[in-house]
Amino acid sequence: ALDRLQPRQETTIEALEVAARAAREEGRLRHSRALSDVRGELLARLPARDAARSDADAEAVLSALGHVARPGPRVALNPAVTDAAIEALRGPFRLRVVYGEPDAPSRVLEPYGLLLGHRSYLVARQVNRDDMLRNFRMDRIQIAECLDESFALAAGFSLDDYAAKAFGVWQDPEQYGEVVWRFRPDAAARAAEFRFHPRQTLEPQPDGALIVRFQAAGWLEMAWHLYQW
Repeated sequence: ALDRLQPRQETTIEALEVAARAAREEGRLRHSRALSDVRGELLARLPARDAARSDADAEAVLSALGHVARPGPRVALNPAVTDAAIEALRGPFRLRVVYGEPDAPSRVLEPYGLLLGHRSYLVARQVNRDDMLRNFRMDRIQIAECLDESFALAAGFSLDDYAAKAFGVWQDPEQYGEVVWRFRPDAAARAAEFRFHPRQTLEPQPDGALIVRFQAAGWLEMAWHLYQW
């Protein structure tokens, strides 16, 4: 009787399934399995009739959400590589990878984070090279092995701060600086709806134009984006 007083779980079930499908698409199979297990346990706790109804309602919503596809091609990731990278990030532990060509010599990385998108990158420092963080394309990592070698992350590092230094993923200290975009009055209202950068500021102009300011590198990625306008 008390179980029947609990609120319906459709939204929770939907959220878990959406997250599980997103993780599966990104090659994070361990996360996808874990989320699916939680969803299954939640359904198992409900009375059979409520579980069937909740599952059906959630599936109806998920079917509708499936029509919103991500535009453009996506690079397929190797689940074994993604799992090894996530295991290394959990430590954090060093990661031995073969990057680029299959016969390339292995290198040891100290991973700091993953930047997920239509093309995903591992943010890492290469051991025995220098202290600079670099972005390694996940689809170009042929083999990855999590080592039993822990390391200390640089003090004060924030993946959000690191990612904010680039418009897309391109990191270049020589390009980093203030970016100022001016949208004409006839495009200003539309541009104001966009979040071009997480730390942007918007400055409406007296003539109806819009000034967008932020700090970032990646001029070529900016040009590709602005060309669409």
